[in-house]
Amino acid sequence: MKTNPRRKFIKQTSKTVAAGMVFSHLPVFSRAHVFGQEKIKLGLVGCGGRGTGAIFQALTASKSVQLVAMGDVFQHELDNSFQRVSKDFPEQVDVPRERQFLGLEAYKNVIDECDAVILATPPGFRPDHFEYAIASGKHVFLEKPLAVDGPGYRKVIETGKLATDKKLNVVVGLQSRYEIALNKMVEKIHSGEIGDVLSMDVYYNIGLATVHPRKEGQTELEYQISNWHYFNWLWGGQLAGQAIHQIDVINWVKKDYPIRASGMGGRAMLKGPDHGEIFDHHYVEYEYADGTKLHVQCRQMDNCANRLGFNIQGSKGRVNERFQMVDLKGNSLWRYRDKEDPSSSQIEQDVFVGAILGDKPYVNNTEYGAESTMTTIMGRMAIESGEIIDLEKAKASNLSIVPSEFAWNMKMPNAPLEDGNYVIPKPGIPVL
Repeated sequence: MKTNPRRKFIKQTSKTVAAGMVFSHLPVFSRAHVFGQEKIKLGLVGCGGRGTGAIFQALTASKSVQLVAMGDVFQHELDNSFQRVSKDFPEQVDVPRERQFLGLEAYKNVIDECDAVILATPPGFRPDHFEYAIASGKHVFLEKPLAVDGPGYRKVIETGKLATDKKLNVVVGLQSRYEIALNKMVEKIHSGEIGDVLSMDVYYNIGLATVHPRKEGQTELEYQISNWHYFNWLWGGQLAGQAIHQIDVINWVKKDYPIRASGMGGRAMLKGPDHGEIFDHHYVEYEYADGTKLHVQCRQMDNCANRLGFNIQGSKGRVNERFQMVDLKGNSLWRYRDKEDPSSSQIEQDVFVGAILGDKPYVNNTEYGAESTMTTIMGRMAIESGEIIDLEKAKASNLSIVPSEFAWNMKMPNAPLEDGNYVIPKPGIPVL
């Protein structure tokens, strides 16, 4: 696809331009509307809530974006997504029935029709979908996490290198990296305003995920994909599926990734055939090469105290997810109060679309997306096994929890036992 370097983004506010100047290591922050003759033919693989949201933001980013193909394994997800985006963006949606694809191979059909693709299926499928997209010469937006095991991580890393070789843009849905307030906070930490970083805490404590009851005639694979938040091979567990956002912020602050992990967890509220195989509470102690520790607590339990956020303790002060920086006596050093910033999810789509059009720098987020994904994989392995897991061994592990081939009537490796319950990971059983 040809690009027109004369095209200019229309900046909505001077504030977003200023933000881009402050953070020169990132593409210019703006909500962009590009007008021109050329179109980006965009596809969506995975038409659930996050995929649909990403499409809304991509279509908002530029009038040059045209949605031309959609794919999912479930008709109702595809229909709901198509109806929503068609209603709000009638001039930018051109997805006739022949470009609405269903099934386990739908991702290939979508990718073959487009210039760029948003990959938003459950993450167990992500490495293969990413590989096919880059091999096909397409720009890619990848939802997080990028994999659920060591083999998937390695495939993503290699595919990311190929994307660089081909100059294909890749943006990862760890949108905190594009949040203006967080960029300001991280800049202050890196400049030494709280001193040496001594310890970090991450919290992701929320209620239970929705359960979709088993339907008559439904195959085991259909059931598990419908309830993907309850299966490790599809979701990667709560560390990967949710806490990865805060964990990635800490890795960003540290400019590094943990080298080992230990932890514990279990199931206190989840039970029975409806709740798959995942744990509902987790604790991980991560250690970085300099000896500092990151403590992560996650929980999915109803009627409990909820918190999503982090604390970062320095030798001269501390900061939390409310962007409140205080000294050791609790006196305020800095607080970010601007509530008019564009959403970080919108900014990342502005960056993705702008890079494809040539109006923003080339971007490839694969490396930090994959490395923070591996941080969560290592943590889950430590929790479920009770072992201390070293990073390099986790990266090299050949333990794959994702089936090698798929068919709707396949015998699932993690099929339920005769009583309908799934095998739950037990500490004390080595995973490496």
